Amino acid sequence: MDKNIKILATADLHLGKRSSDVDGDHASTSFTLNKIVKYCIEKNIDVLLLCGDIIDWDNRFFEAYGPLQEAFDTLGKHNVTIYVVSGNHDFDVLPQIITTGNNQHVHLLGQDEKWEASKFSKNGHTIQFVGWSFARRFVTKSPMLSWDSVILDPNHQTIGLLHGDLDSSNSHYGPVRLDELRNTDISLWLMGHIHKPQQLAEHPLVWYTGSPQALSAKEPAVHGPLLITVSADQPLTIEHIGMSPVRYKNISIDVSGVENVDAFRNKIIYGLKEDAERMITELEEVLSLVYQLRLTGKSSLVNEIESWKSTVIEHSDKLETGTMISVRRVEMHISPEVIDLNQLAQQSSPAGILANTILAIEENRTDLFLDDLIKEWVVKVEHANRVGAYLPLSAGRQLNNTTETARIALKAECNRLLGELLNQHKSN
Repeated sequence: MDKNIKILATADLHLGKRSSDVDGDHASTSFTLNKIVKYCIEKNIDVLLLCGDIIDWDNRFFEAYGPLQEAFDTLGKHNVTIYVVSGNHDFDVLPQIITTGNNQHVHLLGQDEKWEASKFSKNGHTIQFVGWSFARRFVTKSPMLSWDSVILDPNHQTIGLLHGDLDSSNSHYGPVRLDELRNTDISLWLMGHIHKPQQLAEHPLVWYTGSPQALSAKEPAVHGPLLITVSADQPLTIEHIGMSPVRYKNISIDVSGVENVDAFRNKIIYGLKEDAERMITELEEVLSLVYQLRLTGKSSLVNEIESWKSTVIEHSDKLETGTMISVRRVEMHISPEVIDLNQLAQQSSPAGILANTILAIEENRTDLFLDDLIKEWVVKVEHANRVGAYLPLSAGRQLNNTTETARIALKAECNRLLGELLNQHKSN
């Protein structure tokens, strides 16, 4: 008689949202919800754990109700028990959906921001889950302040569910310290809020499950739920299951020596294909592989390459796994072919000023001219991100108006302008 309890855990699905820079049904997070349901059925999962923000704040109830209730119904028919905590996005909607439908197998833990425990048994093997749910959008105090109020059975392994911001004391989203989690008799803490899947501690085990579907280029690498097996006489095991139909990846390609648009395009296409094929075993579930491309190297054709890069964004390719490759953005980090940038920077000419600015960025040193450029760049990007006319176009593509982003953008532009000036000088 199998006493092992098989658990699938995830968070931050954000039903109602779509992955940016991707077309097709698989861009919708409901696509991944269906994959989770299918996996639970095919793998005979006993328990599904949802650690908050299953529904997105901007696309609540009406867009989420149908897919989520259908998932609950299907899992109920296959005897999958569901334990849920609400997060800052779905604190109001998730309880509504659970109480509206026929959801006796769905348990919302920790309503009204009060810790709550619940036991689950299979063939005489019992474990318990404990959780805390958001009751409002902003929570500035640690949920662990009321931890002592919960009563746990010391005879059973316990798994904790929590949506919160770890080691971020000024957060408005349930700030909690890792030490607070360590000071509990819990076998495993499963957390939502941060979309990157990661193990944070070993004693006890603390995991951010991460989002099961990558939603933007800010969420690279493999995404998917955690498969947890709890045995009666062995330590529990955790396996990260790659399930996201979308994957984002950053890549740098050196285009030094490229002399025409065909050579440029061929080098990029080959570089992307080679990179994708190196990780082909990770792409079986991936329908869209979206690259953010960084062009590096030295060239006297900086302006030409700037115009050629549009041909790369138009490019798409298909792998044997059925995965479509595309490029969402191309960043220029190409330096003009200058024998000595330091020597050029000593000049007071426009080329000298540009060379000095490039060096100031590379050396991370203070420069008054550069400081003024950064301030102006940040202000203008902040304005562009706010302007209503740009919002439909910039959804999922808004630039971070940080100093670091400004330095990257300004270096690319300085290199472009310097290349143009040097080419003009050669022509004359």
